[in-house]
Amino acid sequence: MYRASALAVKRAGLSLEKGAEAADLLTSHTFGFTPENGILLDGTDVTDLINTAEMGEAASILSAQREVRVFLVKLQRLFAQGRDTVAEGRDMGTVVFPDAFMKVYVVADAPVRARRRLRDLGGGDMSEMIRQVLRRDRRDRFRTDSPLRVAPGACWLDGTHMSLAQQVDAVVAEYRRLVPDP
Repeated sequence: MYRASALAVKRAGLSLEKGAEAADLLTSHTFGFTPENGILLDGTDVTDLINTAEMGEAASILSAQREVRVFLVKLQRLFAQGRDTVAEGRDMGTVVFPDAFMKVYVVADAPVRARRRLRDLGGGDMSEMIRQVLRRDRRDRFRTDSPLRVAPGACWLDGTHMSLAQQVDAVVAEYRRLVPDP
């Protein structure tokens, strides 16, 4: 959602650092999901457009703007209202869904995250990607509104040496531990 928002803001020629203007613009856009878990902006699949290093950086800058966060948190809660929901993001368990039944705080070493991101992007410079990962971490930890932190009661999952499938299995196992079969 933040990446799609960053795309909308950039397309409109607005600054990612002017939260009030960006939030006002975003009220005129719609967000959704494709059946394949892609992202829709105004009914158009923008998944490939937002899955870039540039949009990741833009989303990180935009996400530090209080007015944008307030707007998108409301929207995220509306998406989940009345549904069983699995959500991922750096403030899901602390801000968006603080009363969630289960919270997982996933970590991995920066070089591993950089390597995974480069794989998703189809290549790039490893040193630069590590710098981007660390810059985003720093920005998210020290932003004024909704800083990155571990949610109370969250299960800590270090995915450094785990595949995505292994991480999913670990989360499902934790869920089953909390909600055993009747």
